[in-house]
Amino acid sequence: MGLEPSSAWVFCRPLEGRAKWGGLGGERGVTLLELLVAMLILVMVSVMLYSVLNVGIAFSRKGEARARQAGREHAFLELLHRQVHGAWYDQKQKKVLIDATKIQLTLVTSAPLLNRDQGVVMAVYLYDPSADTLYYTEKKDFYNADYRENYQPNRREMQVLMKEVGGLALVYQGDKGLLEVTLRGRQHAMTVRNWLPEVTR
Repeated sequence: MGLEPSSAWVFCRPLEGRAKWGGLGGERGVTLLELLVAMLILVMVSVMLYSVLNVGIAFSRKGEARARQAGREHAFLELLHRQVHGAWYDQKQKKVLIDATKIQLTLVTSAPLLNRDQGVVMAVYLYDPSADTLYYTEKKDFYNADYRENYQPNRREMQVLMKEVGGLALVYQGDKGLLEVTLRGRQHAMTVRNWLPEVTR
């Protein structure tokens, strides 16, 4: 008993749908070109994200650096204000013991930074414009005659108080008991507490 012609045609006919799409369930496969395009898009997106992230990190670092610099400047001005405010008045010389040039400040003060167990010290600031660095030291024997006028401290014996100062100038007006500090182009005025008009008479 043989198969009918129609049945034989059903079994022998090729599966046109699967041969056409080349996959199970009628889904088409991914070509190499499409894969390369997808990888290229992924790389471009990754580069863009990295660039944005890198810029954000750079801005964050700059912000942190500015904040640290502002904090150092504030601490320096606060320290200098306390020391100028507590500057020592010499009864024999009839004047406040402060001497300032554009790059150096020497004052006898009751507000020490390093030797806090001492009641009174001589504080010395020295600014080096070439290195843009501010140095500091203290002398316990403030009464030493060698420290009176034109005293030049040994930089090797001083500590670095602040780097990247950004420019510093110091001017002391003895007739007004006023210290003018120019830091990064901004001026700050500090008054001596023990200064009185009769000091200059």
